[in-house]
Amino acid sequence: MPLNDKKIISIILEQGAGVPERCPGYREEILDVIGDIISYERSHRVEATNIQKKINDKCDAAARFLTEKRDGTVTEVES
Repeated sequence: MPLNDKKIISIILEQGAGVPERCPGYREEILDVIGDIISYERSHRVEATNIQKKINDKCDAAARFLTEKRDGTVTEVES
């Protein structure tokens, strides 16, 4: 992993520690989403993947997680 990527990840993890825990698992979910998006970007540089769909799917999954935590319900999201 290039030095710039390592620096970016370390900054994100450092800043992520300060994200308020709005519900159980919130901070971890946000950091996972950001980590996955960085991974998608890295793959996209190499193989020109359909990154927008992957990012949209990841954001939708995070939104479902947060909605379930807030409401205590499971919801279906249209694809």
